Amino acid sequence: MPGPPAAPVTQASLFRAFLTIGLLGFGGVMPWARRVLVDERQWLTDREFAELLGICQVLPGPNVVNLSVILGARWQGPLGALLALTGILFVPVIAVLLLATFYASVAHAPQARNAIAGASAAAAGLILGTAIRLVRGARPPPRGLALGVAVFVAVGVLQAPLLWVLAVAVPLGIALEWRAAR
Repeated sequence: MPGPPAAPVTQASLFRAFLTIGLLGFGGVMPWARRVLVDERQWLTDREFAELLGICQVLPGPNVVNLSVILGARWQGPLGALLALTGILFVPVIAVLLLATFYASVAHAPQARNAIAGASAAAAGLILGTAIRLVRGARPPPRGLALGVAVFVAVGVLQAPLLWVLAVAVPLGIALEWRAAR
């Protein structure tokens, strides 16, 4: 069971933290979520963050949105879940509405398509960097690393459907951990 955060998580600090994550997270929110929650606020350890992220990845919806709801509910109940959710989505929703309006007027230009391709490459780099930091912080056992590599190959290289890969990988991971704990 995770320990209490280093500092109390008030409703205001919860909203501000997730508002900050949403504000800074252009191109990839997860690196900022980790930085704010683990490094700056010290509300979670690296291991707790990695474990929660694992849970959030098998739930429907965006991982960081799931994370905001779980943590908001943990620290401030249903109102905390709503505050964290509102905080993380407020700035991105406004930004996307503004950008969509602008992009509609320039979508036909090659420069706009090139800019989108460049932003996509940068986002992929952020995701890869965060994954490496999570593995270092969580220090999973070799069986967990092997399963992670297998899932990456199945989805990323072989293009297997994510739902089917998860339907196999999640029970397999649970069985491996259950067996290792015996």
